[in-house]
Amino acid sequence: MTPELDFKTPANVADPFPLYRWLREHDPVHWSEGLNGWVVSRYADAVEIFNRPADFSSDRFRKLDARYASQREEVRAVADVLGDWLVFRDPPDHTRLRALLQKSFTPRHLEKSRGRIQSMVDELLDAATEREEFDFIRDFAFPLPASVIAVLLGADASDLDSIKGWSDKLAAYVGGSVLPQDNFQAAREGLDCMVDYFGALLREKQRRPDDGLMSLMLRAEHEGDSLSPEEVVSNSVLLLFAGHETTTNLLGNGVHHLLRNEEALHAVQTGGARVEDAVEELLRYDGPVTATTKIATRDLEWRGAKIERGQMVFPVMSSANRDESVFQRPDELIPDRRPNRHLAFAYGIHFCLGAPLARLEAQLAVETLLRRFPRIAPLEAPPRWKPQLILRGLETLPLRLEG
Repeated sequence: MTPELDFKTPANVADPFPLYRWLREHDPVHWSEGLNGWVVSRYADAVEIFNRPADFSSDRFRKLDARYASQREEVRAVADVLGDWLVFRDPPDHTRLRALLQKSFTPRHLEKSRGRIQSMVDELLDAATEREEFDFIRDFAFPLPASVIAVLLGADASDLDSIKGWSDKLAAYVGGSVLPQDNFQAAREGLDCMVDYFGALLREKQRRPDDGLMSLMLRAEHEGDSLSPEEVVSNSVLLLFAGHETTTNLLGNGVHHLLRNEEALHAVQTGGARVEDAVEELLRYDGPVTATTKIATRDLEWRGAKIERGQMVFPVMSSANRDESVFQRPDELIPDRRPNRHLAFAYGIHFCLGAPLARLEAQLAVETLLRRFPRIAPLEAPPRWKPQLILRGLETLPLRLEG
């Protein structure tokens, strides 16, 4: 039977994987009226799109065809900031930006953060033991990565509540909200606040440099080039937004599925599966970002589809990660799966810059959580998924903590 092909239905938001399977088998390059773009569901096809930036642009704000451009002030204001984000740039601009930003994510800088992250994990779990109710998302999965990236950037952790409010406004747009409201005004408000916040922080770091990521970005040079102040501010917003939104979803989705799979949970708790491998499998099984958006730079016929210049193309990483031609028993959570060539962090030149940091946070969080609370269990409640298509995560995850 043909499933409901509307990606925005509550059933498909809660569990999109049956729809992905049907698309891989019957319509792997599918025109979606609801998304107004092409949905690409197979692993090899997604990889090819990532490998062809000249044909499939990451710059979703350039609007190669006037038919797809908007004249709304709110839309242009959002595009002006997000257009400077590394993830929405193509070579050669992307190559230049990544070379400069990469200097702030070296293994040496990351390893220096390990002890700090472990301390944050311990502090959050210490506080959790004092609560009668523990919502893993609210009390751990959000504050951990948000605190980590805020501290790394040199921001004040006491500003996290404000940052979350601004980020939530932006997430409704970037995450592909399925709700009917207009998200551009809220996205602009959230962005304006974050730009003002990081603009003030930038001026402080220019006066008093430190070893934080923002100061490192200010000092970074590559082949005689450097980042402009506007690029530092825009990409600080990106690092803060992506650095906590995606890792919050990784932690929430991962713990949700792990606690509902006794065999996988037992393997991780007893050492039958390394926590590093388990985190990779959680990324594959139900990752924090379902898809990304590309723009066709020319008319082309590809995989039987006639794609027009300016149309959106969505390589769906979450579907590719369940592709039967690449992964054996793809719908099973296998914590010691090897090899595991998942696409949760995308692929090619746009492979996630913050992937090592996200992996480290998840490994420390999962290992410590299961060690300190070996009888941890979910409270009986149906999962409530955020009403978003691109960012995938739970709104809440109530747990019972038992040592």
